[in-house]
Parts: sequence; C-alpha cells; structure tokens
Amino acid sequence: MFSLFFSVICAWFAYFLPCFATYKTLTKRPVVEADVERWCMYWSVVGALVGFEYVAEWFVSWLPFYWEIKTVFLLFLSLPQIQGSTFIYTNYLEPFFAKNETQIDEGITSIQTNTFVFVQSKLAAIWNLLWSVINKTPANGQGQQRQGPPLSFDAAMGLFKAYAPSVLSAMQPANKGLAPNAASTPSMAPSASSTSIPRVSAHSRASPSPSPFGDATPPLPESVDHI
Repeated sequence: MFSLFFSVICAWFAYFLPCFATYKTLTKRPVVEADVERWCMYWSVVGALVGFEYVAEWFVSWLPFYWEIKTVFLLFLSLPQIQGSTFIYTNYLEPFFAKNETQIDEGITSIQTNTFVFVQSKLAAIWNLLWSVINKTPANGQGQQRQGPPLSFDAAMGLFKAYAPSVLSAMQPANKGLAPNAASTPSMAPSASSTSIPRVSAHSRASPSPSPFGDATPPLPESVDHI
C-alpha cells in the first residue's frame, strides 16, 4: 500500500510535471536557453538514475525505506525550488562524462558492432537452415557445408512466388474440392431427346391389328342343344 502511494507521488512530481514543463519550455518563442539547459540536465540525471535502477533494483529494493528514500530523492531532483538535478549534473555527472568520454564512445561503438555481428550471424545461420530444408540437403553435412544464396528482397520474393501457391493449397480443407457442383453434374432425369416414348394415336388404338388369318373372321361354333 505504501509502495503504491509513493509510486503515485514519484510519477506525478518526477515524471509528469517535468514532462509538461519541458513541453512548455520548448513551445515558448523565443526559447529561453536557461530553461532548456535546466531541463536537459534534469532528464540526463533522471535517465542515469533509471538506467542504474533497472540494473540494481533487484539488489537494493529489499532495503528498508527504499521507496521513501527514492521518493525524497526524486523530489529533490524535480522541485524547481531546489533544482537538485542541476547540482548533481554540474558537480558529478558532467565531470564524469568529460573524463571518460573517449572510453564511453569506444564502448558504445564496440557494443553496437558486436551486437550487429551477433544478430547477423544468427540470421545467416537460420537462413542457411531454411535453405537446406527447402533444397532437402543436410544442414550440417560432411565436409564443406553448402551455403545458400545471400538473403535479399528479390530472393525472398522469388521464394514466396514459387512456394506460396503450394503452401496455400495444402492449407485448404481436404473435402473442399469434393463438393458437388450443381452446374457440372449431369442430371439423372431422362431427357425428351434421348429416351422418348412413342405416342399412340387414337386411330391406332381404335383399329385392331391385322389378324394373321386374313380379313375373314372365323365363325363361332353353333350351340348344340342336347336332348
């Protein structure tokens, strides 16, 4: 509960109010050089404090009255009546940077170069692994390892155009292509042209078919009365 209370005080006095005051100083015309210099000193000291806190907070946060001491120190830096940030920058931070400027520049350059080389080597290893999988070659083969072509935008676009249709078709549902097509499925109902039933006219129904014995009709036998 106390840590939340002190966090709100620090956020208000050490970050929000100085941020808004810096905005008002930068938008004022003509710009007052003394105000700009003061707020630059303040943010330099606060930046150094935050960087140190990110590294060492896990070690010092358990100390008694840590939040209280931090809040008082931030108020000392931010309050315009005290201007503690100007005092710390002028007496401690500026002399330290001036004395070690060359070593700090070399360290920053070395860290950036090593980080870039490390990231580039890891990306190259990942690209070679993907290239070996695409070409079905062993990633760590015997002897000389096959290196893939240099990774470029044109090469990436070529791979996308070559393999994207097959990947998209493989991701579609399997039964999508088996859906019945009403337009292409032939109808099972018989058509009039293919199977037509011959119609029988009324005249053909009335006239009997010719008898195999000719036109004469055989006489019916006479009935015999038995006595």
